[in-house]
Amino acid sequence: MLIVIVVVIVLIIRVYIFLQQPSFGKKSTGERLEKIKNSPNYKDGHFQNVSHTSDLTEGAGYFTVLKNFFFGKSKRSKPGNLLPSQKTNLLALQPDQNILVWFGHSSYFMQVDGKTILVDPVLSGSASPIKFTAKSFKGSDVYTAKDFPAIDYLFISHDHWDHLDYET
Repeated sequence: MLIVIVVVIVLIIRVYIFLQQPSFGKKSTGERLEKIKNSPNYKDGHFQNVSHTSDLTEGAGYFTVLKNFFFGKSKRSKPGNLLPSQKTNLLALQPDQNILVWFGHSSYFMQVDGKTILVDPVLSGSASPIKFTAKSFKGSDVYTAKDFPAIDYLFISHDHWDHLDYET
């Protein structure tokens, strides 16, 4: 029994230390916290969606979701081959050239009327704080941060790892 208690305590400590990484952010304070509290969507200590959004797909329960995540892997959940891709030299674009480059999932680069726009950049090769759990598909990982010109606008749609990559 003592061994179980020690293992649980060590596990809790390790999880706590893991969650202290800068990539998980920190609690807002001072002026930033006041700005957040003044938002019309901030109620009862956290942000609220304007319209109701379900946590799960209709008819699904947490047990079913977890069971499918761990044991229901489809052979079609990952591409069998390298994804075809074409790498554009973004640094050589003419300022008047309008272009849209999709990097896979939610990440885009756009140049419109001479302005450069980057949307939801995930360029580290993983969409998770645990590198081996959500690796990018081969072929969708051909760009690095060094491949980009100066960015005029950066859009982050929401702060999930697959839309907001700390390393990028």
